[in-house]
Amino acid sequence: MSICAFLQEPENEYEEKFNIPIATDSFFEECWKPAIEELNLEWVNVFSVGLDMVKEDLPFVMKELSLIKEWAKINLPNEKQEKIIERIELLEAELPNAFRREGAVVFIG
Repeated sequence: MSICAFLQEPENEYEEKFNIPIATDSFFEECWKPAIEELNLEWVNVFSVGLDMVKEDLPFVMKELSLIKEWAKINLPNEKQEKIIERIELLEAELPNAFRREGAVVFIG
C-alpha cells in the first residue's frame, strides 16, 4: 500500500486528476516515522491512518513537512534523503493548489 493525497468529492477534471504520491507504507515507517516521533509532530503523524485536510490546516501541515525535510538532511542516508525531500517538495508545491475551491477537502492517507 502507499500513502497519497487526493481531493475528496472532486468537482472538475483538475480535481479528479489531483493525486500526490507521498510514500509506500514501508518507506513511511522507515524514514518518515522516526522524524515524526523525534520532532513530536501531530499532523503528518496521521498520514498513515488518514487525514481529512481543509485549507485552514495547510500552514500546520506545511510547517511539519519543512521540519521533516530539515531532519532528513541530517539523519537519513543520501538515497533515502533525496527520496523523502523530493516528495516533500512535491507536496509543498502542489498541496496549496488543491484548495482553489472553497470547501475543498484533501484526504491524505
